[in-house]
Amino acid sequence: MTNTPYIIVTGAGGSIGQAITRTLAHAGHNVIMACRNVAKDTPLCDKINNECSGTVTIMQLDLASFDSIRRFADNIQERGYTIKALINNAGVMNKEYRTTREGYEMTIGVNFLGTYLLTELLLPGIIDGGNITFTTSLTRYIGKVDEQFFNLTADNYGRFKAYSRSKLATTLYTAHLAHKLSARNIHVNAADPGVVDTGMIRMDAWFDPLADKLFRPLISTPQQGATSALSATEASCSGEIFEKTRHHTIPKRLRKHRYTQWLIAEAERLTTRRG
Repeated sequence: MTNTPYIIVTGAGGSIGQAITRTLAHAGHNVIMACRNVAKDTPLCDKINNECSGTVTIMQLDLASFDSIRRFADNIQERGYTIKALINNAGVMNKEYRTTREGYEMTIGVNFLGTYLLTELLLPGIIDGGNITFTTSLTRYIGKVDEQFFNLTADNYGRFKAYSRSKLATTLYTAHLAHKLSARNIHVNAADPGVVDTGMIRMDAWFDPLADKLFRPLISTPQQGATSALSATEASCSGEIFEKTRHHTIPKRLRKHRYTQWLIAEAERLTTRRG
């Protein structure tokens, strides 16, 4: 196993992911860019490598495919990489109903279920004292986790319904994992980037051009949005939500949520390799 520790950034080709990767590489860290489209993002990887003192390696990862997630985790192990930190930055919010390779609604499938599987598979390779960061959102306040969580269909789908549910579930998993990994001193936190100027906030509606002129200048840049994840990844605390450089403990009502154990058990069941 190599002695060089790596920081893994999922969704590293996106606006915030690029900012996270570039900042870490400039600071001398060795970074793995986990990207769905390697061909598209390889020039970015090369550019950052030319600019920075850290080493950036690009690897293929599609969080909408359990097979891709397993291949990624197997490749990490086969290369003997030790993991200093895992930044679960990747996320989607789709206008229309779509499904993952395994048939789960895409937003929940990527933002929660795929991220859950990736994290669980990588846990053995994360060094004691390392960091795991999940991306949450203020939409967690309107999200719902119950026994119907995985049952979104084309008939009852709504982009904000799916997104808010995925972010609440991710926050519950963050609190669960922070407690579970305390014995290894692995710091598990959530990062809320706030409203950031990325393609995700487009509504594909008539008012988009007006919003671009009036609203986008007032919201955070991708670099500003990356601050939350970077702060969480450097933290020596656990079970916190970071908003830029400030942080607070995950509220008790989420740490003690009645459906957390059900959610984790279902995620384990759904992601377990069959056959």
